[in-house]
Order: sequence, then C-alpha cells, then structure tokens
Amino acid sequence: MKRSIRFLCLSGVFLCASAQAGTIIKIQGSEGVTTVLTDGSQARLNSSAGEYVIVDYASHAVRIVSPAKKQVLVLEPADKGKGSPVRKVKTELKPLGDGGTIAGYKTRKYQFTANGKSCGTVFASQDALRAPGIEPLFDAMQAMMEQQQAAMGGFAGMADDCTLGEIQMGKKLSDVGVPMRVEVNGRVESEVKSIQLDASLPADTFTIPASYKTMSMEEQLREASRQMQQYQPQMQEMMKQMQQMQGSGQSDDEGMTQMQIMQQMMRQQER
Repeated sequence: MKRSIRFLCLSGVFLCASAQAGTIIKIQGSEGVTTVLTDGSQARLNSSAGEYVIVDYASHAVRIVSPAKKQVLVLEPADKGKGSPVRKVKTELKPLGDGGTIAGYKTRKYQFTANGKSCGTVFASQDALRAPGIEPLFDAMQAMMEQQQAAMGGFAGMADDCTLGEIQMGKKLSDVGVPMRVEVNGRVESEVKSIQLDASLPADTFTIPASYKTMSMEEQLREASRQMQQYQPQMQEMMKQMQQMQGSGQSDDEGMTQMQIMQQMMRQQER
C-alpha cells in the first residue's frame, strides 16, 4: 500500500446500521484517489492504479488483487510472525488545537512524531470515531498494515522512522479519532473528500473472479527470487562492462543503454 494511504486506510471506519446498505469514502492522495467501500463485514480499497485490496473483518485475511495480472496475493494473519523482527519506534501525537471541519466532521490537529522526528500533522475526528461499528474496521485496517509489514520481511527494517511509526501507531490513533487529513511539510498528502452513508454497493463488490491465480506471500517471494536469479548472470556481466568502460574513460551513454535494456527485460518478465 502507498505512504499517503497508510494513515487514511484507517479513515474507512464508517459503517451504517443497515446490513443491506454500505458506506463509500473517497480519499484524495498525492498519487490519486482511493475509494473505500464497506458493508460492515468486509472492506474494499480501490486505488487509482486499478488494483484493489479486500479485507475480511472476521478472519483479518487480506487479498491484494491485480486485474491486469489476473492475480491475487493473499496475506493471512499467520503471516505476521514469519517476517524478520521489525524495530519498534516511539510515536507521539501532540495536540495543536482545532483543525476545522473536514468532510462534515469536526477535527483536532496533532503533530505526529516518530523517535522525536516530525513526520507530519494529523487532523483527527472524534465525531467520526463515534460512528456505529467503527471498532471492527479499525481493527481490520490495523491487521492489514501489520500483515503488509510482515510481507516486507527484512526490507521493513530499512524503512525510515516515520514509515514504521505510521504502521505501528494504529491503536494510538483510536484515542484521538479518525484521521481525516494528513499534511507533511505543509502539503496535504491525503484527505477524506467525501463520505456517502447508506450507499448501495454493487453485488460483486467483494467477489474476486475465480479465474485469477492465487498466490501466498511465500510463493510471491519465491517467484521474485527466481526472477532475480534468472537475470543475475546478465546483471553481473553488465556491471563488469560498465566498470571496464569507466576505467577506459568511455561515455556513460552506452552503459545507461544497457541498463535500460535490462530494465525492459525485467518488466516484460513481470507481465
């Protein structure tokens, strides 16, 4: 999932009383609009890139669906313990006063820090937090972020303090309200633009085509490793040639061309 959505994936915590109706939330991020649809037992997050994520409240299973690849990556709760241990960061939300009204909800501003580093300003709403059924979705979204962290494996340890802080502070957010807007260095990174209650959701909202290939986290990691091994000899040869050109004083243009060819080959393999 992208950084601009990590906070506001928790903003999908709006449920309606009717089991037949749903709720639709539009979230504007730095890289496009994310649409969150929920029926009270599942949530679906549609990205502007075409991929979507389905989270089951009861099982906390997460399915990341790529229609372009006709592929589904499944993250199960059991996956959380498989990754390398991730360092903990100390997070804090410092009150800054009134935050105004966003999407019809009053907010309060908070300065978000991780290990003492300023990571941005969060506009949180207690009014939204008091919406019926909010807690199950909060729990489900937090589980999703934890599973994504586990899927990162050892790479999670390379993330900066702010990124890890966003993942680890879900429970603390429940104390201040639903994050309606996130600003970093004075620029809006993500914001809830609209909330449609008692919305009619399409019948197939949470249905994944049966023809799509399903992969577990372990299977995808093995496939990625296999592809890297396939190109390792070519990459080693390319690096050797680039070192030779550098030693002979030749232009970098030829080396860059070879790099571009290799990148194109890898993109074609991914398809």
